[in-house]
Amino acid sequence: MTSDLDTAGESPSEVHRRRRFQIRIWIGSGLFVLSLFALSAWGHQQTPWRWVLVVLPLIPFLWMVIVTVLRVREMDECQVKLFFPGLAVGFIVALLASVTFGVLSSAGLAVPNGGWLICVVSVLAWQVTNVLSNAPRA
Repeated sequence: MTSDLDTAGESPSEVHRRRRFQIRIWIGSGLFVLSLFALSAWGHQQTPWRWVLVVLPLIPFLWMVIVTVLRVREMDECQVKLFFPGLAVGFIVALLASVTFGVLSSAGLAVPNGGWLICVVSVLAWQVTNVLSNAPRA
């Protein structure tokens, strides 16, 4: 610290922005899970509503993308510099997992629920990278 005015912790406004982001992400995640339950319960019926149920989980997912972009726009330069390596590693891991599953599929080896595995592996890679790089807690 360069003076007695510097604080070691987050400012109250930064705590508020981080908390608001976390609440918005949890709301989006909850709606995503609920829409997946609705899809699994009623999505196999042969009705026109089936297509609404298929698209329904994408709406909360899009919400979470928008909330993340808004959060990054609120960060200062240092926070952004620490935050993006995790996103980059998560993206590369998702890309490698997708290519791996595609090659396995071409060889005739089906990977059940491969899309979910890609999602889980990429999010874990993102979070582990954030922990190792001491990134801000979004």
